[in-house]
Amino acid sequence: MTKYAFFQAHPDDLEISCGQLMYHLGVRSKGIHEIRIVSVTKGEFGLPGHQYDRFKGDFLAEIRTKELRSAASILNVPSENLDFLGYTDGLVPLDRRFVGVVRDYLQNHRPDVVFAPDGLYTWYYHMDHVNTGRAVFYVIDKKLIDYQPRLYFYSTLSPNVFFPFRPEDLELTDRLIACHKTQIWLLHWMKHIIRPTALFAGLQARGWRYAEPYREVYFGDDSRERNEAGFPIRVFTHFFSGMPFFQAKYPQEVLQKLKSESSPKS
Repeated sequence: MTKYAFFQAHPDDLEISCGQLMYHLGVRSKGIHEIRIVSVTKGEFGLPGHQYDRFKGDFLAEIRTKELRSAASILNVPSENLDFLGYTDGLVPLDRRFVGVVRDYLQNHRPDVVFAPDGLYTWYYHMDHVNTGRAVFYVIDKKLIDYQPRLYFYSTLSPNVFFPFRPEDLELTDRLIACHKTQIWLLHWMKHIIRPTALFAGLQARGWRYAEPYREVYFGDDSRERNEAGFPIRVFTHFFSGMPFFQAKYPQEVLQKLKSESSPKS
């Protein structure tokens, strides 16, 4: 049995990027793999404007947890394999404590294969995503655990591995997205990039019309050169990595508290 851990910053992050692969591992492979979904936050501030403030916080977190369970059931991932790391939507830091939480998770569960959002060459610059990917990479690269799992990044601009799928399987993505009713405002827009992304990846997979793109991450003496993206991607990430989007929308009282806590102390 191969053990897989899929890290995500929020409860709906995997459906668009990894849904086809997860369905293959969880359903078509008839349960021979162990799959865990590791959600860093519960997405408790994931609604688009202040008109929804009354729903944000614990109430929204509970709903989004149920939505994740519904999507996971389609992928044959049992509820007991859904893990939450306890961070707050929009406030996932890249610091020693978070690295320690990721290290402890990997050390305790010991997955053979790990998936995480690309922390460097990504098209989705939400800091929760970026910091999740960077923390996972740091733990493995710096050998903070006593074994070395294989690491793959999703939502990447520099793919080197492709999981092909049939055109009719696009319907699966629609089913997974439909589970996350609170996020339709965002996922409806994201659906427009699924098909062109899958088509382009399919061309690179050769012989397939559609595919999911991933970046296998290398470790060892020559890993820096092997992990480096091409020049156009490096230029893109250099200019756009400082422009995160789709950040959490906090209620005014929460926002004021955050501003107060971040203000320099006299």
